[in-house]
Amino acid sequence: PHLGASTEEAEDAAAAMAAETVSDYLENGVVRNSVNFPTVAPPERAPNSIRFVVVNRNEPGMLAKITEACATHGLNILQQINNSRGGVAYNVLDLDATESDSVSNFKDLQQKVTMLDGVLNSRVIFSKLQAGKGFARNVDGDYIC
Repeated sequence: PHLGASTEEAEDAAAAMAAETVSDYLENGVVRNSVNFPTVAPPERAPNSIRFVVVNRNEPGMLAKITEACATHGLNILQQINNSRGGVAYNVLDLDATESDSVSNFKDLQQKVTMLDGVLNSRVIFSKLQAGKGFARNVDGDYIC
């Protein structure tokens, strides 16, 4: 028998799963059921933190460059996940926002990290109210946000 979404109930269930998957990615940085990204399920964000998601080439030294940029901006990493699949690494960093003086500090960090050689794109998730905002990428040396 064919196990695809061939009934109305199955189609509804498949659509609901797709919507939940996209919502969880936009709001929390969760990746699951992806063909070319590693599965990543970060825990709940700590209060007063900003979630910073970075996609980069999976090569030595990238994680050190990303964490050094956070330190240079005076931002403490509360928790961090790094997973990879093949040539792609996916990082989720929860940064302490209690000591930061402004949103611009996070945007400056995002630009610095995004422009690092090997970084493909980044996203700052300020809150569930602003889910999906703050996407940026490096296109041939140009910062696009």
